[in-house]
Amino acid sequence: MPTYFFNLKNLDGTIYDPEGMDLPDESAVREHARVVACELMQHRQPRTRYWRLDVRDREGRTCFELLFAAVDESLGYLRPDLRNSLERLCANCASLSETIHALKLTLLQIRGTIARSEGTPYIVAVNGREVGDGPEVKRVASRGPAMGRGLQPRPI
Repeated sequence: MPTYFFNLKNLDGTIYDPEGMDLPDESAVREHARVVACELMQHRQPRTRYWRLDVRDREGRTCFELLFAAVDESLGYLRPDLRNSLERLCANCASLSETIHALKLTLLQIRGTIARSEGTPYIVAVNGREVGDGPEVKRVASRGPAMGRGLQPRPI
């Protein structure tokens, strides 16, 4: 049976599914993604509507992305045109958030490149994952709320 990974994308970045789930077919994968999204949204729908599940196969290829607003049952009272507008708004908000996150990562990589060009050691990690491609950039563990919440350069 194929294995699928359900990675959560939110304002803080991506939370990776380390284990995955063995499911028989795409309809089972879509249903599992819907159930997971509904469970994560419970009692906090307005704050999570822009979250997404990035569903990938074992090789890391994207199968589909599920926007939480698309399965938010609390929006059932809206006319279809309003619901579609809200879903587009949430999708745009998620896209903007992802772009801002990518920009912050790029800025950290640039700072690391500048530090290397000046001969200054510079270690950068985001939530325990390395950022950059040079040998000076090493994986460090997240520590405290500052590291767990966002992007923090760690000079040596």
